[in-house]
Amino acid sequence: MKNPLVPAMSVAFLQPFFEELLRRGVSKTKLAARVNLKEEALFDPAISLPANTVYALLAWVARSTNDPLICACIGQRMASGAWAPLLPLMVSATSVGDFFFKFSMMSSETSRAATYKLETEGQVSLWRLQRADGASNDACYADAVAVGFFVGILKSAAGTDWEPSKVIAALPDTSIVPQGMLPSSSVLSGQDGLILRFPTAYLTLNMPSMSPPPDLLKLKVPNELDTPLSEIVRRLIEHRIAEPGLCVDDIARDLTMSRWKLQSLLKEEGWTFSDIKEEVRQRLALEEVGRTKASVASIASSLGYTNSSNFTRAFRGWTGKAPRDYRKTC
Repeated sequence: MKNPLVPAMSVAFLQPFFEELLRRGVSKTKLAARVNLKEEALFDPAISLPANTVYALLAWVARSTNDPLICACIGQRMASGAWAPLLPLMVSATSVGDFFFKFSMMSSETSRAATYKLETEGQVSLWRLQRADGASNDACYADAVAVGFFVGILKSAAGTDWEPSKVIAALPDTSIVPQGMLPSSSVLSGQDGLILRFPTAYLTLNMPSMSPPPDLLKLKVPNELDTPLSEIVRRLIEHRIAEPGLCVDDIARDLTMSRWKLQSLLKEEGWTFSDIKEEVRQRLALEEVGRTKASVASIASSLGYTNSSNFTRAFRGWTGKAPRDYRKTC
């Protein structure tokens, strides 16, 4: 049984933003803290983030750089090949229409947060974005990324035939799309989500050539729709395990569902929240005690224990030995 739609997406989709912030001097430590990840997980495509965490990061990028247009501009840069997960798809597409079709299929297969649908009505085509329920207001910044990305592809493919007056973007916040990208008369407000309107003839154009950065990482996005909910919960717990008192309500909020629904769905997979949290703590504890020289107190703190005595008691229950005695046997 496939688990129900949980709004989440691979951290690989944020790769261009991480790269930009690192270039601007933001530390990996600060980036990791913003999305509740360990530093080594920032570029791990197997890691999924709740959609609202992604949207919140995009909003923070705009605020911290004091540049409300940055998301759209990075989206435009991604259209030239600076988006690692999509580069193979962009290069393999035979036309703009072929790319839009393949992108729509990919979004349906890999994302729990948003899907795209192409509708053709004679000489006009509509590119619709549908978000999962529970998306925060910060999702408008993801819309700006999408405008920059897809308008960038259409503009590059059209070349000298580009007519911006024939392209219209409808999205919640028009102030985060630069006029240099689309004239103000082509950006409409009031739409819940994104609709991009453009001439159907653009679909027959060849995909523009890609110019990816030479140091672009190779990131492949996994199919998140096939990931069991218990595994998603396991990853979220691992990322937040250092938080004292981490409970099912915290993870349920990350997944934008009620605690009762989360507990019920986990039960269908044969798990409870407490069992998963205990499993994560035990695995990480054995790794830290057996493979590092970290103190018992620091390990206890990193696993969310309020004191080392409680950690030692739990460790004895797992192994029959105190942490220091277990370390001697490793």
